[in-house]
Amino acid sequence: MNNYRKAREQKGYTAQEAATSLGISITTLSSWENDKTYPTALKLIELCRLYECSADELLGVEPLKHV
Repeated sequence: MNNYRKAREQKGYTAQEAATSLGISITTLSSWENDKTYPTALKLIELCRLYECSADELLGVEPLKHV
């Protein structure tokens, strides 16, 4: 499962609720959740605020390890 969808579901949003909150179409949200397209940096920030998570979590980026 994609991190965008997982974060949305963890917060209890339907796809329509999330799309409306973000000011986008459900088709756009679906494209993000199915890895067909990706949000702009500004929409990524909005997603982080809506889902109360970090961009690293949404993008699946592991933190850098200090050596």
